[in-house]
Amino acid sequence: MRFQFVFVAAGLAGIACSTGGTGPTDTSAPLVTITAPTDQAQVSGQVSIDALAVDDIGVDKVRFLVDGTEIAVVYTSPYHATWNTASVANNTNHTIRVEASDVAKNVSFASIGVTVSRGTQ
Repeated sequence: MRFQFVFVAAGLAGIACSTGGTGPTDTSAPLVTITAPTDQAQVSGQVSIDALAVDDIGVDKVRFLVDGTEIAVVYTSPYHATWNTASVANNTNHTIRVEASDVAKNVSFASIGVTVSRGTQ
């Protein structure tokens, strides 16, 4: 059996469509966690930063920040960034923050502290 769909648009001029017009509003922020490095780790060189982010509707983007400075924005899983520690002083503490947002602009974050340690210099 074949079906044919016919859409009639007469008299619909000026009517706008939107997603979620009558559905529930998305008020739930994504869940995000940093999987690497671990909190209070000693790091050096090229540091791999890995995160997991999930949302009931969908993750829009994940931002990676070190000491408040954005180092990467990732739009699809896996959520990964690399931080080059060559530009920071040895034996200094830094904050890695990962922010996940969904299309409704709900944002959540996770943060950890790390120490750049290149050994004796």
